[in-house]
Amino acid sequence: EALPTRDLAPAPPEAPADDAQAGDEAEGAAEARASSVRAPAPEVARSAMALLEAQLGHVGQGGRRVFLERFGDLPPTPALGRPCTSAALERLSFFVLGALITNLTERRQWLRSRDTHARLEHCCSRLQAAGSRPALNLPGARSWMSPGQSAFSSFALLVGIVALFVAKALGLLEPGALTRLVGGSWQHGEPMSEAFDFG
Repeated sequence: EALPTRDLAPAPPEAPADDAQAGDEAEGAAEARASSVRAPAPEVARSAMALLEAQLGHVGQGGRRVFLERFGDLPPTPALGRPCTSAALERLSFFVLGALITNLTERRQWLRSRDTHARLEHCCSRLQAAGSRPALNLPGARSWMSPGQSAFSSFALLVGIVALFVAKALGLLEPGALTRLVGGSWQHGEPMSEAFDFG
């Protein structure tokens, strides 16, 4: 017996239960597509080299000379509209990574990575985040007095210095100041042995 044709037709897709849910799902899918679209590697390499040149501009001629002595000549920047080999991009990505201040764990992670494009994007984002603060791995860059350190560490250092000046001005750093502050009877000028004589 032949089946009616309406039974053979595919069922229409079920309508979403909630229009807001459907809108959220579509928005999430659009965001996922947008995040998956990446700039081409040569373009990222050009951006990274431009940011590296800007960093070199901040350190002056002496800093540039030290940089060139330490890392060698800058690799050629991929020309706009010209083909670029993956080997050239890989060399450039390792060069820029080596020129940046990074902690050991981060450096190992990116040295082991096989994704040249991701390494270039990481270097570019690090340089963009640094802005005008020094980000190059030059001698003294890891010093606690380096201006390339975080703003919080610089602020903490400033607060510590001001606290020392205030303590010195109040006489808290003088011998016996702690005893006088607590209310002891020891006066400045007495021998220290008498201050702690319990017998």
